[in-house]
Amino acid sequence: MKTMIYSLTLAALMITSFSSCSDDNDPVLTQKDWDGTTTYFASADAMKFDTYYKPSVGYVGDPMPFYDPQAKDFKIMYLQEYRPNQAGTYHPIWAVSTQDAASYRSMGELISCGGLSEQDAAIGTGSTIYNPSDKLYYTFYTGNKYQPTSSENGQVVMYATSPDFKTWTKNRTFYLKGDTDGYSKNDFRDPFVFEGEDGKYHMLVSTTKSGKGVLAEYTSTDMKSWEHAGVFMTMMWDRFYECPDVFKMGNWWYLVYSEMHAAIRKVQYFKGRTLEELKATTANDAGIWPDSHEGFLDSRGFYAGKTASDGTNRYIWGWCPTRSGNDNTAVGASPNEPEWAGSLVAHKVIQHADGTLTLGLVEGISQKYATASAV
Repeated sequence: MKTMIYSLTLAALMITSFSSCSDDNDPVLTQKDWDGTTTYFASADAMKFDTYYKPSVGYVGDPMPFYDPQAKDFKIMYLQEYRPNQAGTYHPIWAVSTQDAASYRSMGELISCGGLSEQDAAIGTGSTIYNPSDKLYYTFYTGNKYQPTSSENGQVVMYATSPDFKTWTKNRTFYLKGDTDGYSKNDFRDPFVFEGEDGKYHMLVSTTKSGKGVLAEYTSTDMKSWEHAGVFMTMMWDRFYECPDVFKMGNWWYLVYSEMHAAIRKVQYFKGRTLEELKATTANDAGIWPDSHEGFLDSRGFYAGKTASDGTNRYIWGWCPTRSGNDNTAVGASPNEPEWAGSLVAHKVIQHADGTLTLGLVEGISQKYATASAV
């Protein structure tokens, strides 16, 4: 009798289980509602195909590549794009690491967004640099105020530090504001820090002055206190140079930037044998182009490109945009402009004898797909 009761109970449970599985997998009968949950799939792991990295949830926006002199690898911070993003607080800084720019390891979220009332409710792009004097990593980034009042700054430069590139601490007293030095208080962003030949750290900020786009320059000896050094470079015509990146390669100085003008929307560069010569390439809207195609490095399918070098190879990382649905309209065809953020794309930067740059194949990617296989 006990055996019969047990058998009937087991059979009932199995029927219930099979019925539930059928309903859960039927898209017509069941519509999941994830609102208010904290247990839905939100893995920081990469999608299975990681040559062109994309997190399992969301997309890569505005890469901030950095060669880590301590770990001897590349760290690529990026703005994590969710769709939809949380209202007001969005684009925390996530990161991946790589040895060869061909395979990536996710490091997850490193710098979180502030609260709705804080200056960095939403985070904008920036750059990372290591300070050997205090053995700290510094990440400078854009703090975007949520619904700023007329007396508040919409954008300021902020920074966070870390001893191990894992745990980051925000500095809540450092707020570099553009209007203090005559620049825009609401368009003051994309800080990039590099070491100059004068023994100082230099920071460039994309902003406007008297209605014209400029790169503002600041200098520091410790990365904590910064002095205004004037306009580093004016932007030609009505253009605005996003995501600036300055570096020296061989005997040449370069500025790589992303032109946000809707008619262009591409990554470009300027060059000069000295920093002063580099700055002069746009003076008085001069337009001293570095090559025969106005410094364009790629098409509209590659944006927000910035570089990093291990001393031997220099790579550039940008994002390849996405489109909604199955829209396969030509890139740049209005009104079907590709959406912001996508997958992480890397190229090798090739320097030629005359100082011009082109992009080439990453050796790691070439080696990754070097074995012929029967299909």
